[in-house]
Amino acid sequence: VRVGVIAGEMERHTTGVGRYLSGLLGGLARWDHGVDWTLFFQGEPFDHSVFRDGAFEPRFSRFSGHPVVWEQWVLPRQLRGQRLDLLFAPAYAVPFGVRVPTVVTIHDLSFERFPGDFGRRELWRRRLLARRAARVARRVLTVSGHIADELRVTYGVDPRRLGVVPNGIGRDFRAAEPAPHLESIGVRRPFLLVAGTVLDRRLPGLTLEEFADIARERPDLQLVFAGANRLRRPRQLDAWVEQKELTDRVRLPGWVEESQLAALYGAAELTLYLSTYEGFGIPPLESLACSTPAVVGPGLALDEIWPDYPFRVSEIERGQVSAMVRRVLERPAEVADVVRSAEPVLARLDWETSSRLLVRELERALEP
Repeated sequence: VRVGVIAGEMERHTTGVGRYLSGLLGGLARWDHGVDWTLFFQGEPFDHSVFRDGAFEPRFSRFSGHPVVWEQWVLPRQLRGQRLDLLFAPAYAVPFGVRVPTVVTIHDLSFERFPGDFGRRELWRRRLLARRAARVARRVLTVSGHIADELRVTYGVDPRRLGVVPNGIGRDFRAAEPAPHLESIGVRRPFLLVAGTVLDRRLPGLTLEEFADIARERPDLQLVFAGANRLRRPRQLDAWVEQKELTDRVRLPGWVEESQLAALYGAAELTLYLSTYEGFGIPPLESLACSTPAVVGPGLALDEIWPDYPFRVSEIERGQVSAMVRRVLERPAEVADVVRSAEPVLARLDWETSSRLLVRELERALEP
């Protein structure tokens, strides 16, 4: 079986989709699946660990224009010269004019649920491409059961065409050791960590308000946001920090690579992941894999994986979060029990397991 993969999300600073695809490819490299993989990239050739051993053949378009132009118009022309049985599109969209069966992953429907988080053009681009992909793909994959339900209800996807291929936890995050060089990005211990792209729906303003309460009691504590600032108004984050008089207590290193992120997890007192909507929400699970507790709200895949997780607030409200943070900081014995309890839960979140699910979904797409 010859499968093409739209791999452009791996070219830039990898966040959600890019990390998902990199994880799946890393999992595929660990077992004999009988599939020939061709990875299609937009830009210039570069080195990546997943295709160093020849398991995946990379193809580079050397196209410097907009990613959507490449995906929807340049790539289809390139694909016509390939002998493929199937195309895997891991980033919400299927290119126009593709002549082979397709499988798409739609990670969430944030652009349907929270239109205010997107500019008008970006909103309708995402909506139109995702709606079309859900309609034309042979199989529609997602990362959690609750998003599969949303796809069924919102887009009318037949459950027989739906599949779940969840996120895994990379090896960098399993028992990661705190790195000694964190000072190079202005971080010192002790600190609380917010990992992941900074989005409006992840409530950075509320996080800062809750931290301000705790900071008055713990003058040595820092708060670190490790992720690219993608707020609708990016300057608002700095404004909030200044309003709360937290300039010396909050660090904003922006996007950090996975090895550095693992070190941050390992060194943090705890992590915070507060969001009004997520497809999966991998950072709290990565945090626990690094033996660091996570304070979370409801609505994550963690709800399905670990329904009675103890450091979850029932409502993301003023006062509830800071109370839970104090509980974690003040009860080391309870934290140790939770971290031990996490081990069997996290053992199921492995990229090889997810990659086996992916191959099965691809096989289903080729069934008559």
